[in-house]
Amino acid sequence: MKLWRNILLLTGLAFGLVSIAGQLAKWRVYNTENSDLPHNYILSLAKDHKGKIWMGTNFGLVKFDGKNFTKYDKQSKKEIQYTTVRSITVDSSNTVWTGSWGDGMAQLTFPNGDPDNPAARFKWVNYRENNSGITHNTVKTICIDKKRNKWIGTEEGLVLMGNGNWGDGSVKWKTYHAYDSGLPHDAVHHVVVDRFNNKWIGTFGGGLAKFDGTNWTVYDIKNSNLTDNYIVSLAIDKRQVLWIGTYSGALCRFDGTNWKVYNTSNSEIHDNLIYSLAVDTKNKLWLGSMNAGLASFDGTNWKSYYILGTSSPYTVSSIIIDDQNNKWLGTGGGVVVYNENGIKE
Repeated sequence: MKLWRNILLLTGLAFGLVSIAGQLAKWRVYNTENSDLPHNYILSLAKDHKGKIWMGTNFGLVKFDGKNFTKYDKQSKKEIQYTTVRSITVDSSNTVWTGSWGDGMAQLTFPNGDPDNPAARFKWVNYRENNSGITHNTVKTICIDKKRNKWIGTEEGLVLMGNGNWGDGSVKWKTYHAYDSGLPHDAVHHVVVDRFNNKWIGTFGGGLAKFDGTNWTVYDIKNSNLTDNYIVSLAIDKRQVLWIGTYSGALCRFDGTNWKVYNTSNSEIHDNLIYSLAVDTKNKLWLGSMNAGLASFDGTNWKSYYILGTSSPYTVSSIIIDDQNNKWLGTGGGVVVYNENGIKE
């Protein structure tokens, strides 16, 4: 019989400690009341190679070094050219790339200084429809493959930004649309890359596509056991199993051959909209929903995690796992950190 435990988090606390059946689970909450977060609704999260946490909000980009928050918004000296940060990705050189709602993609660089130094000079490089190969200024996702190419999901196609190693140092762009490639739908909401450098592309309306650089394979509700053509989130675990979060068809597991579906009818999932997915260092899956908070699944047992004391739905819009196996959750009430064995600094 599967295990289901309800773990309650009291919001508004900077540090929380909850006891469940003799076990201790440590939580930490950062919000506008107890920190320098510019807004409580966290749209996106990323971890850089120095352990810093980057947060995307409706009011700009925020960096957290474990003690201090640095804001990159229109009101601060570290001005980002737009405020709504929909997606964040960090490349192998520790450069931060951000996608926005309506204002393209931006690259944050520190040409002549250490980014850990608050006084270091920085530079924003902006990519929009009018100055790059970006096909739409709403950028939902940015994924970097094994060859350091950027795969950019927009509302009007998948955009490939080459890594610049073309001899002349120039950036090469290529766009894939539904009408001129095997892409099943132009609205690309999520991209992940497996160990073989295959790109798995979640579209909002056309299902799932696998692209190996030459060949396309499409999985949708008609030709596979995919439950919904509207894909919201993707994650690949350490066994190279693909986990697919959908808009209304809950969670799908695909190992390349076999499908398995987890929903509110056949499992302990409490909502069929799976907003975010992440895999931790022990290969446990963590999933966030629009209306039912956080859950985890180790392949056998489920656990759910609820927030009390809030009138708004408990939404987990993003999840990342740091090197200490701490789970960072972007919610509508700030950033929540959780580690079942105690938060590691």
